[in-house]
Amino acid sequence: MIDAVEIYICKPGQKIEDGQMVMSNDIDCKEAAQEDAEKRCKIMPSIERIVYYDISGGGFKVLHSYTNPNVVKSGAKRHPRPLGGQVPVKKKKKPAPQKGVWAKMKKSLGL
Repeated sequence: MIDAVEIYICKPGQKIEDGQMVMSNDIDCKEAAQEDAEKRCKIMPSIERIVYYDISGGGFKVLHSYTNPNVVKSGAKRHPRPLGGQVPVKKKKKPAPQKGVWAKMKKSLGL
């Protein structure tokens, strides 16, 4: 029975040791690790590799290793424009009209 699993999540070009480490007590077999890896890669497509280690026996035993076949680099566009073309131009607001001399005098007198 597996009590604890360390999950190392790596971005493209990152070593396993440098990846983000997460603990899990829910994963108890290779099939559960496979499902978890696929779910994590769907949620965060910039993940390149996930490695699951069983640490319940006092050492590191590789439970499962998954390499994402559909890696999206973090700098790449995730959602291209569906219609293509140019980006719409935002309209600029007109500046507020300046107050005249009489309006300024009324304001200073409190009228």
